[in-house]
Amino acid sequence: MEPKTQGLHHITAITSDASSAVNFYTRVLGLRLVKKTVNFDDPSAYHLYFGDEKGSPGTLITFFDWGKAIGYGQVGAGVTHHFAFTTRDQESLANWKTWLEQNDVSVLGPFDRGCFKSLYFRDPDGLILEIATPGNGRDYSDALHSELLLKFGSGASSGMAPAPGVRGLSVEMKLQGLHHVTGLTHGSSQTREFFSGILNMESVKENQRGSSGTAQQIFGLEGGRPGSMISFVESPFAPHGTVGVGTVHHIAFAVEDEDTQLKWRERLLARGVHVTPVLDRKYFKSIYFREPNGILLELATIPPGFGVDELMGALGQSLTLPDWLEPRRRTIEASLEPISLPA
Repeated sequence: MEPKTQGLHHITAITSDASSAVNFYTRVLGLRLVKKTVNFDDPSAYHLYFGDEKGSPGTLITFFDWGKAIGYGQVGAGVTHHFAFTTRDQESLANWKTWLEQNDVSVLGPFDRGCFKSLYFRDPDGLILEIATPGNGRDYSDALHSELLLKFGSGASSGMAPAPGVRGLSVEMKLQGLHHVTGLTHGSSQTREFFSGILNMESVKENQRGSSGTAQQIFGLEGGRPGSMISFVESPFAPHGTVGVGTVHHIAFAVEDEDTQLKWRERLLARGVHVTPVLDRKYFKSIYFREPNGILLELATIPPGFGVDELMGALGQSLTLPDWLEPRRRTIEASLEPISLPA
């Protein structure tokens, strides 16, 4: 049987300020800070993990805090454009729009994407985010409101007083995990072969744009269920992208365990894909490689998870380090700015 991934595991982006990221993703988006650690390859920088109460794969977004010195990234070809969270239904999506605007976040939409409705906004670093209702990818299309043409203003998207009734994040509004991720490309004949032929994802939908010269390809599992999809908007006119603050660093897909991961590594190498050795990320094992458009991908194991060094009820409360960095804890802690947690 041909191997399959389990869908998205996590998405990692770059922030310029750890405290700002914690405030936005916990207070505004209602995610839990499930792990406060450092970038194992650069221990001078925080690596923050946000997700559901347990830090379940498929709910996770993570951030490298590299400060403003790295410079802001540029969304364009070869770089992830945005990623989406799932919310329960259209009523909760409407409440999200109100809640975000009450928190001075500029919102675009909701837009009709064929099989779901969604709205778009930016985090404090300018990272483009989307919240979408459930729906698979079979009828997914951004044709009515091209994602290449999203125009964000400053502040809330309306001068009207906030609608009453959204006093906080209700249980019904709780984000249910990742929905999909979208990248930009100038177009590559290898994209379909890579995602369908090598990663064994279904080619769920292909939308041609005709005179505009753009196209959209959607890949996923089980008809493009939420949490499994990656889409590409192709445009010969898109600028070249650069990774930096406010952009995605890499996209991780989940694999069942370490044995499965090794089989995937052998498969990738046999098909001429340059892939790293297995790297120990403490909470999972990882291998990294690039897809034909240049976006960095990861295959991450589901176990062991975030309970290996903290009680589940206390996730994210202390600075955790892998064993090989523990001897440097005092120096590492002294180099990190304390994170201001929201009240």
